[in-house]
Amino acid sequence: MTSSNKKKILNGIIAAAMLLLVGTAYVAWERAQAQNNYERLSEQRNDQLAQEASTALPAPGLSETDQTGSAEGASINETSYSYKENINKKWLAINPDFMGWLQIPGTNIDYPFVRSKDNQDYLKRDFKGNYSEAGTLFMDYRNLGNFNDPHTLIYGHNMKNKSMFQNLTYYQNAEFFSQNQLIQLSGLYETRTYKIFSVYEISADDYVFTLQFENDTEYLAYLNGLEDLSLHRQDFDPEADQKLLTLVTCSYGVNNGRTIVHAVEISEK
Repeated sequence: MTSSNKKKILNGIIAAAMLLLVGTAYVAWERAQAQNNYERLSEQRNDQLAQEASTALPAPGLSETDQTGSAEGASINETSYSYKENINKKWLAINPDFMGWLQIPGTNIDYPFVRSKDNQDYLKRDFKGNYSEAGTLFMDYRNLGNFNDPHTLIYGHNMKNKSMFQNLTYYQNAEFFSQNQLIQLSGLYETRTYKIFSVYEISADDYVFTLQFENDTEYLAYLNGLEDLSLHRQDFDPEADQKLLTLVTCSYGVNNGRTIVHAVEISEK
């Protein structure tokens, strides 16, 4: 091989390595930008909640009757409903597919979620509709969107920078599972709290979720079946009126894997 050919090969290797380096750097930058954008949305929401909550508080000195509602004024509950509605109108103006906000204390999961005509729409689209590898958390298109379904499904990517639903994989650790069991789901008109009772890893080819049930007996049997799949055990005695929330993300412990987290509703306000 001539020195000229060797030089061409070397230059080709260097060029390929540089392209790979640039591509890797761009992907890392794009993921960081996506997370920064969502963090800004979260900060805006927190500011809105603080501002709206302060204006919703009753004035000092009001009687108990005035604070709980009278014929001449709105009740605390009505005011609370109003400011939640006002906040959500702002998010709906940004994205009409907005369904609510999902937070899990003890994790970095603090994101808006949407619902669209199918489960593909937001895989590579951020909350504002721009292309994004991180996508957006999205509710299953078969859900009604008002959390009155027996079973609500929300999906999100498992990103290498630990954003979106990556932290769900931490629930495979028994200690983390026992210490971080609450999920807060703030919808358009109410906030609901759920308690995690089951987590497991499974191939996407091996599960089909049921969203509707014939009766309470079938529903309770379904909940107990999900608990049987869990990596961790705890006291679990579900009631038929408790709604089920399932969170789904990719997982790499099995082929085409998914990490599944199940929780039941424990309060609504």
